Amino acid sequence: MPFDQGSLSFRICRLPEALPEDAVERFAATAALSLDDVTDEPQWGWVSPRHLLDNSITEDSIRTAGFYHLCLRQAERKIPSSLLTAECRMTELQRMAERQVDHLGRKERKAIKLEVQQRLLPQMPPQISGVYFAIDTTENLLYTTATSSHQLDVFLGLFSKAIGFEPIPLTPDTAVSELFEMDPGSVPALGISPDPEQDKESNGTLGENFLTWLWFFQEERGGVLPQSRLGEFALMIDGPLVFVMDSASEGGGAVESVIRKGAPTFSAEAKAALTVGKKLRSAKITLARDGGEEWTFGFDANEFIFKGLKLPEGEAMDPASIFEERMTNLFILYTVFFALYRRFISEMLDDTKAKEYQDKARQWVRERAGR
Repeated sequence: MPFDQGSLSFRICRLPEALPEDAVERFAATAALSLDDVTDEPQWGWVSPRHLLDNSITEDSIRTAGFYHLCLRQAERKIPSSLLTAECRMTELQRMAERQVDHLGRKERKAIKLEVQQRLLPQMPPQISGVYFAIDTTENLLYTTATSSHQLDVFLGLFSKAIGFEPIPLTPDTAVSELFEMDPGSVPALGISPDPEQDKESNGTLGENFLTWLWFFQEERGGVLPQSRLGEFALMIDGPLVFVMDSASEGGGAVESVIRKGAPTFSAEAKAALTVGKKLRSAKITLARDGGEEWTFGFDANEFIFKGLKLPEGEAMDPASIFEERMTNLFILYTVFFALYRRFISEMLDDTKAKEYQDKARQWVRERAGR
């Protein structure tokens, strides 16, 4: 889904340097080729966000309101497996009838399959898909819908080939080093189970500990976040909730618990998961700003992936203004989210504040009333 409409699933990257002045020309030089040239091998190339067939890369087609907006298109031809099997079998039966034999050798069947593939492939319509991205050149931020590892690897490689450097995905670890210039390995993974038998060892990834802390933090403050220059915000965490624990810490037992129904955050299952030392890996988050604006999304704490983000209702009418408004709302989310992450990191690296959090969080778990 392009960034100018609908809900968004994406991750955020930092650009280590500004885009070159000839960025448009560089993208145009590696634009997607004609679909007539597509084979059974994936073909990648840049297209405009207008549609997946628009390989005209110009200032007008990929720059809006000062932002870059493009798509990395994949195209390939595929023969449906059922069609390939049927065509091969039909040819095999025909050959056996001609020779009056009841079977064909493995090598001949393989040759028939190759013949059928060569005959059918040009007839197959190309299958196309795209990875969209938008660049905020003022903040040197890149937002991309490349949420899977494979998509991200391909995108980063081809972006680097076109532009000359590779964006840095902001994961829990890289955000600490890139944005805060701290060592992510120095951040402790504090246990918050009130049961000392379940809390002998630290557990959970950096992202899981952050999301668990965020849940505690917003409940302790009644959902109201600290004052910011962007206005007054409230935050709510809801289900589906996914809890995890290192398998070694659980003696080989189940490592994941998913809670969906009812009121997940107040459920007995949620309290049980926290009590045995599990941490929150993913949840639904709603960020609200005074005035009725809401950002709602699913959040993967280990990869810092935002899923199905619904942006606040906008007031702009023309396409350029709508896109600019949506990009502004993305930056607001980025600013608030990473301000919270910075606060978490700072508190965990302060021995006194970390101990205070651990004690309060244990009490928070102990006193939760499961429904």
